[in-house]
Amino acid sequence: MLRRRFNHTCLSPLDLANCERVFDQVCADENLDPLDPDAEILAVMVVAIFRNAHTSERELLEAVRSRRQKAPGTEHQSNYRKV
Repeated sequence: MLRRRFNHTCLSPLDLANCERVFDQVCADENLDPLDPDAEILAVMVVAIFRNAHTSERELLEAVRSRRQKAPGTEHQSNYRKV
């Protein structure tokens, strides 16, 4: 039980690295400064989506891009580079 709870509250170094690569890619795609307040919202989104079972980097990136395209104010961001 403790291990299961730990898995839902903490990210392993590998998990964190996957989330960071997705965050960096989306920031690059959208010309978003990683220190911008909007980037903090993106970081929270990446981790939340990761925790909802999108554990592969590719799947996580696609889910984040899809959610960002649907979000108000991001409709212009439809031309993404493939990873």
